[in-house]
Amino acid sequence: MYLSAFCPYCHFAKRLLKQQGVQFIELSVDFNAAARDEMELRSGRETVPQIFIGQTHVGGYDDLSALVGAGGLPGLLEKERQNAEMPTQTSLEND
Repeated sequence: MYLSAFCPYCHFAKRLLKQQGVQFIELSVDFNAAARDEMELRSGRETVPQIFIGQTHVGGYDDLSALVGAGGLPGLLEKERQNAEMPTQTSLEND
């Protein structure tokens, strides 16, 4: 999750993910132009938080809250877990 220490929605998103039992990595964009540039490139957005589950861009806090409310978070977590376990073509060629 790309976030800022000064953003209340970032705190809401962190709390919601913790309530759902989801572990996450925090990437602060405060005083970090490279992280902010990466966030904008990956998400196409300039606001925080920007939340990714694996390679899937969830969006901001409102998007995360809607995903949880619709019951879609467990399915997305499972899909991304399975994607992470799949070998890549390169790793298959090296075996």
